[in-house]
Amino acid sequence: MIGGAAAALAAVTGVSLIAGGKPGFEQRFMTVDEMKATGGLIVDIRTPPEWAETGVIDEAVLLTFTDPDRFLAQVGPALADGRDLILVCRSGNRTRAAAQALAGRIPNRIVSVDGGMKRVIAGGYRTVAPG
Repeated sequence: MIGGAAAALAAVTGVSLIAGGKPGFEQRFMTVDEMKATGGLIVDIRTPPEWAETGVIDEAVLLTFTDPDRFLAQVGPALADGRDLILVCRSGNRTRAAAQALAGRIPNRIVSVDGGMKRVIAGGYRTVAPG
């Protein structure tokens, strides 16, 4: 019965559910070392002025999130191997919204980094210049 309800919800909302009835993404804090250890694709969805202001995570893909279709067209090929999609923004609010928009559209696990770059930097990570 629960499986049928989950399928019905996914059909109506476009959001798939994972074990425990949770949306197809998770929001949690990860250090940069933890992000890199997953082998996931780290995508910084902030804007170019934000990247310039604070710096970025070394080796992160820099791609402002404006539209799910456009975003997936650009990162989809890098996710074809099934790796996790790890989204980072300034504070975690935009990544949560982006993860909600992407959930159910790709089979990959999506992680919205709680606290965003503010928390990553506060934890001592030394960013690099974008480019």
